Amino acid sequence: MSIIKDFIELNDGYKIGVITLNNPDSLNAQTLEMVRETSALLSLWQDDVHIVAVLFRGMGEKAFCAGGDIRGLYHHYNDQEFPNPLALQFFVTEYGLCKQIKAYPKPCIVWASGIVMGGGMGIATPCSHRIVTQTTMMAMPEVAIGLFPDAGGSYFLKHMPDRLGLFLGLTGARFNGADALALGVADYAMDSADFDILITALSSLAWTDNRSDNETLLNNCLDKLSNPMLLGDGWLLPNRAQVSALVVVDSLQDFDRLARSGQYDDNEYIAKALASYRQGCPTSAGLAWQIHHKVDGYSFNQVMDMELIVALYCCHFGEFAEGVRALLIDKDKNPKWHYTIDTLPQSHLDVHFVPW
Repeated sequence: MSIIKDFIELNDGYKIGVITLNNPDSLNAQTLEMVRETSALLSLWQDDVHIVAVLFRGMGEKAFCAGGDIRGLYHHYNDQEFPNPLALQFFVTEYGLCKQIKAYPKPCIVWASGIVMGGGMGIATPCSHRIVTQTTMMAMPEVAIGLFPDAGGSYFLKHMPDRLGLFLGLTGARFNGADALALGVADYAMDSADFDILITALSSLAWTDNRSDNETLLNNCLDKLSNPMLLGDGWLLPNRAQVSALVVVDSLQDFDRLARSGQYDDNEYIAKALASYRQGCPTSAGLAWQIHHKVDGYSFNQVMDMELIVALYCCHFGEFAEGVRALLIDKDKNPKWHYTIDTLPQSHLDVHFVPW
């Protein structure tokens, strides 16, 4: 349960560094150790003139990465200490990795095939070259566990058109590769069986030590390999107008009333998403709503710094621990949240943003 380091040998001694997330029993969920190892490798390769790019993938066919090791955080929950030492360590390291990938001086390619959720999105979305397949299933499902769309979710969801990212954050709704291309969180489409074709194509390029030239080579190569027709229809896109109308409202209370009105029961995709919202944590929904309207004009790093503060408060106040308990520990799927949307105090939401 770690990462696997490998290299793709190229022309003239150049290499592409390959990082494989190797935790297949947990859908390649990231442990603190895995995040640390990934970050250390990126730091090492950044200064290696022979490494021209980095490629991320997940072990096995099921998932790239289903998120972070939230069980570990649950077992170290302690509401008497703020910030929680393990939570601080984990989120500083995880969000630091997101920043590192976003600012990396060499191309970062991600094979985002299979399940990509939560912290997996946090690795994939900052990459410079993002490849999805017909098996890609993405989601930010933190509302179910008392967290919020973190690991950069506050940034990339905000930048989706028509407030569609707000809907995804409030409901944890799933979307596929076709949706990801349209929503700006993916760049290229390939068949899930064609990873070896990708490696062969990358190996055939005439790499140099000039990033600009390498970017041009890589862009042209992936443009030729990409075939969005392989992805089929989106899951979210056919419902785009209705989804947008749901979230283009003045308040979370207005959204909540629509979500409980029953008027979307005949739309399978939206009805399922709204059922997840209703089962989810009201505090998480409140945070997702407030963050979406708060981060206008924020840089990526500013968003990540804000997310760190919010995540630590989520771990402290207990909703996160209760959500993980209900979903993954006791598996009763019956979380006891502290508030409803109607009783959720604005002051409680506001304190999540106060630096300690």
